[in-house]
Amino acid sequence: MNKRRKILAALSGLSVAAIFYNPLQAKKKKNTMIVHQVFFWLHKPETDLKDVMEGCRIIGGLASAKDYLVGVPAKTPKRDVVEDSYHIALTVYFDSMEAHDIYQEDADHLKFIDDHKHKWAKVQVYDFEV
Repeated sequence: MNKRRKILAALSGLSVAAIFYNPLQAKKKKNTMIVHQVFFWLHKPETDLKDVMEGCRIIGGLASAKDYLVGVPAKTPKRDVVEDSYHIALTVYFDSMEAHDIYQEDADHLKFIDDHKHKWAKVQVYDFEV
């Protein structure tokens, strides 16, 4: 009889725990992804565009980056809110702020900057979390 009471007590405890635990409401750790967007305006796009874009592909493929995209302005209709005066856009995705920070200090990233900084008239960076 004592063994039976212990089993019933244990099952009752598990039932109460199951009522109060709802996995759909359980808080999950939020994984923050960093999106790093870089826009380049070149002094001489007619001669430097391909070279800088190839450099963007190299740094986009660094180990700390999850994925990347590189391209030129789309030929969408002109509107007041569309900024299309840049020559190259690079978007790099990172799984964490730590991965972003590693990328910023990566020797290949620093070499890209050193090799190409004289080619750009302006660089604008937008970083955001998702």
